Amino acid sequence: MTILIYFLIFASFLDTHAQMPILSPWAASLGATPFLIGLIIGSYSLFNILGNLWAGIVIDSRGFHKPLAFSLAGITLIVFSYSFLSNPLEILMLRSIHGLLGGFLIPSTLGALNTLGSSSRRFSFYGICIGLAALTGPILTGFLAGFFSFQVAYTGLALALLPAAVISISLKFPELTRKQTGNLTPLEKIKLLIARPVLRSSFFFAFALMGATGTMMLFLPLRLEVLGISSAMTGLFFALFALSTIITLSLWPFIFPRVGEEKVLITSGLFISLFFISFLPFVSPFILGLCILGYGVGFGLVFPSLIKLINSAPDPHFGSATGVFFAFYSAGVVGVPPLAAFIWDITGIFPTITAVFLGIISTTLGLFSIKKRPVSDL
Repeated sequence: MTILIYFLIFASFLDTHAQMPILSPWAASLGATPFLIGLIIGSYSLFNILGNLWAGIVIDSRGFHKPLAFSLAGITLIVFSYSFLSNPLEILMLRSIHGLLGGFLIPSTLGALNTLGSSSRRFSFYGICIGLAALTGPILTGFLAGFFSFQVAYTGLALALLPAAVISISLKFPELTRKQTGNLTPLEKIKLLIARPVLRSSFFFAFALMGATGTMMLFLPLRLEVLGISSAMTGLFFALFALSTIITLSLWPFIFPRVGEEKVLITSGLFISLFFISFLPFVSPFILGLCILGYGVGFGLVFPSLIKLINSAPDPHFGSATGVFFAFYSAGVVGVPPLAAFIWDITGIFPTITAVFLGIISTTLGLFSIKKRPVSDL
């Protein structure tokens, strides 16, 4: 059961990461303009936010199993359908539906994670599954697209997701019993969650982390191109980030007991991440690689700490809490990189500097929210 649940988590994130190296060039090969490519990429995250919020409400009322199985099966079918598309507008429409279903998938995996007990290691293993997906997904689709075609790459990805879809439907999960708290409207639930200091702080921290990560992923290939580094080598830098993150996540269960508080690891990790990406526009390729390694360390400290924090949400609101959390998570990716790029065009200020500035503000708001409150103060 444990291995199967972690496999489902891995597959859930494999879908997103595997498309990173092929979606833009595939859309361009079908005649998409740069603006339309931006819409195609952004549509997923935009509809993902809506899916996150909707998923939270569904999970609170019906549990996580049906949303998990439905979204995995639906996404497998969507990924397979990509191979039959012939124009960018079709990609945009299907990508929007993809994002909506993906919004159900990730919060549901936290519900599955909860069935494994209370060990701190499960939070780091959750992150390790994401790191492995980020490492192997682009390799899989990049290889298939490079040696065959984009259509074959999407068919291969769908086949890789198919076992997870079958497992999610057939696996019998021990559903967690959650108390009901009356008929609150979705807006009332969100207001109730934001009013809780620890949960509110986790939302700010998630926005800071993913805003910086999204901007790093946007700016890094551009910076490497300026430095004269080939596109083939760009993947190596992303692999450094994934490997550094995986190693840190592996060590997190041993680090956490010595520190004892999530907010200490979150603050430290965010400081490390923001510190290292601030140097990206100014350093040589070798130092740039070291900065990416350092960023992975910070990410590896923050992510499982955030998952542990949000996992402490009250039972009746667990689904909504995870839904809002991942909505902020997605909002960081959707909002910060385009804003940072716009400011870069207008003022010449590098995107990573803007991301660091916004990350500091969001982290400060998170710290101000949490103050000296323990995690139990939810």
